[in-house]
Amino acid sequence: MYLNGKGAYGVFSAKDFTKFLTFDVDVKDDLQRAKWIAFRLVGSLKEVGIKDKDIHISFSGNKGYHVDLYFNKPIGNDIAYEFYEMMLKHSDCTSKEIEFRPYMLKYGVKLPLGIHQATGKRCWYVDYYNYFKPIESFDHILTIEQMDVDILYAIMEREKDIYEEQEIIDIEETRNIIETKITALGSYKQNVEEKETIESIEKLVHEGLQIVSTRHNSSFKIAKYFRYQGYDQEEALDMLNEWIRQQDETKYSTSLEGCYKDNELIVQYIYEKEVTLTIESKTIELTYEEMKQIIKLKSLNQKLIAYCLLIHSKRYANQQGVFYMSFNQMSIASGLSDKTVRTNVNKLEEIGIINVIARNQILKDSRGAFAGKKPNKYQINIEKVVSDALCEIKIEGLNYNASLKLVINSLFDMSELKNVLPRRQYEQLRATEIYK
Repeated sequence: MYLNGKGAYGVFSAKDFTKFLTFDVDVKDDLQRAKWIAFRLVGSLKEVGIKDKDIHISFSGNKGYHVDLYFNKPIGNDIAYEFYEMMLKHSDCTSKEIEFRPYMLKYGVKLPLGIHQATGKRCWYVDYYNYFKPIESFDHILTIEQMDVDILYAIMEREKDIYEEQEIIDIEETRNIIETKITALGSYKQNVEEKETIESIEKLVHEGLQIVSTRHNSSFKIAKYFRYQGYDQEEALDMLNEWIRQQDETKYSTSLEGCYKDNELIVQYIYEKEVTLTIESKTIELTYEEMKQIIKLKSLNQKLIAYCLLIHSKRYANQQGVFYMSFNQMSIASGLSDKTVRTNVNKLEEIGIINVIARNQILKDSRGAFAGKKPNKYQINIEKVVSDALCEIKIEGLNYNASLKLVINSLFDMSELKNVLPRRQYEQLRATEIYK
């Protein structure tokens, strides 16, 4: 009866708990803006660590979209609402744009796949990667699996820690929740995609759209690429609009004016949120000359933090060599306390190993209120000399402290280290397993 369009079913949460959470994106008389807000919301969900397969988007049947999470265990309604508020901040949206559902017996939500009683439209699930193209198949629901609530709890616990420190970790800098619950140090997946390489985006810029219904995601990638290249916001918007004008109109259905509006929203979001294109390497090459500059630093802690910063810059710096790294990330990577990290970062700046490009940048929410501070931006002043003497390290599961000793062992012999290192550091290295 329901799938035949002869009735509309709504569902509510229990008094104290729920097994699903719906973000109800509803923008009066502007379905295109509703689509953009839903796109931002889904991007933000992915940024904090929700997996693609756990995010389910459906057309509401009228003027918006429902973004659903289906849980494998009940969670408290208060927890669901807390996560909803957290995602409003992350996506820079308001409660007028995205409403919380369900709310006990007061506000329910219509089930997907039914017929909207006022418009007569089917509430199909939609494809995020094809700019919300309807998935016109009832069988799609058979592919949906429940989300592990432990991942949700881990994300919320991490976010609480971040806000307590008043440091908001940028989307290209943190990926604490991945396939397994939490890793020691990582980056959000949103801007680190295997398919999202410099070469693939440059091909997209020059060859244009090749696949129908990929215009919106392509514009998002290209805008990040323009920012990565160092163009300002106005230049990026002009170039993106010029790019869309050159595309085959059969490859997208939105009007040109609608594309311009989308481009403006995309570019504004990317530049205001400082979203960058991050190409993550699976391996990093460290040269003899680079490491020689590090081992000449006075203290072992300075060496370790400089090593962490060098690796991070090789992974995430833009073309101008600028990158973020929070004190919390440095502490996790090095195993040093937050106070020790801050003290030694200041020292590295004093002696010229790093430049602090930006510090204490205030982050405000959509209402203009203080929401925390961003991590500092750095450039590292370690001369990059092409050399045959190099060491390649794998990034996955990297232990920075042990890795530093292994790299030193690979590139230097003990006689050279004896002449460069203070006696105590030399004796410490000599006593380690790798030198026995």
